[in-house]
Amino acid sequence: MEEAPRLSAPASLKPNDSEERTERAEDLQEPTRQWLLQELRRVMEIALDRVTGPKTPPEDRIKWSRIVIAAGGACHSVLRDVEIDALKKEISELKALTEEHLKDDNELDEAGNRETQEEDQTGP
Repeated sequence: MEEAPRLSAPASLKPNDSEERTERAEDLQEPTRQWLLQELRRVMEIALDRVTGPKTPPEDRIKWSRIVIAAGGACHSVLRDVEIDALKKEISELKALTEEHLKDDNELDEAGNRETQEEDQTGP
């Protein structure tokens, strides 16, 4: 079986190295949650307008309804991630406080144990 010849874009259409690097750098930038929520809101508004529009045929209303549902699910996922991050931060703070209190308690116990040991040695 013969291999199909590879077609290549003309040199004028190929990105130069700096353009290619810029595109890759942009791909690596992660969109913010706020931006995602704003874009999802726009999608939902457009889809809801189509669903409730009097000129939208019934079969298209179903398709637009699915888009509304999918965008709502995506919003839920983004918001859930925000809640998870907030919970992780709160857990970290609680761990730090717990470790601090345990350290203080251990120091008190060590001081208390020394006093108890001294009492044991001298007797009542």
